[in-house]
Amino acid sequence: MNPEVKIIKPGYFKWIGKNRCQTGSNVVLICDGKKNILADTGSPGEDKKIIAALKKEKLKPKDINIVILTHPHADHIGNNFLFPKALFVDSLGEFRGDKFLLDKAERQITKNVRIAKTPGHALEDISIIASNTEFGIIAVVGDLFWRGGDNKLVQVESPENLAASRKKILLIADYLIPGHGKMFKNPEGKEIYGEGDKALNIH
Repeated sequence: MNPEVKIIKPGYFKWIGKNRCQTGSNVVLICDGKKNILADTGSPGEDKKIIAALKKEKLKPKDINIVILTHPHADHIGNNFLFPKALFVDSLGEFRGDKFLLDKAERQITKNVRIAKTPGHALEDISIIASNTEFGIIAVVGDLFWRGGDNKLVQVESPENLAASRKKILLIADYLIPGHGKMFKNPEGKEIYGEGDKALNIH
């Protein structure tokens, strides 16, 4: 059975004052065989939204086997507490409760799901690569891309790493799920990404 990938709690971002914003990440459900994987857990206070979203998928928080954190910013990890029995995976390795295993940041998680290092927005960034989906290869990239057609990130720890990581993902993914927008298609056969109405070549 092919893995299913779905945004169950949409991400958002808006400025509400000088240097003040209101934001929450996409929360993405990946079902690969008997494993239910959640990518990121949104901002603090979104717990009821996530519980309701899981209910629509006929799931409860206890049914989530693995939580993968694309990076450790508050708008992506704010509801980790909902999943006390899940295995958590991040750039350092994996942990369950207070037991940690330091592991490679690029490795297979399930049959069709793996993680890749994609630093730039944050140095700890990882992306989740889901293969054999109905759309081909889907990359859940956290804030490597803010949203489709928008190249401007609020924070970039390493512009050089960001450009390299984007190129890395665009070479393999058919579709991308960004941190705060809808899934978008990778321009076929082209290593480009959008900025407003323009396209930037990143060779």
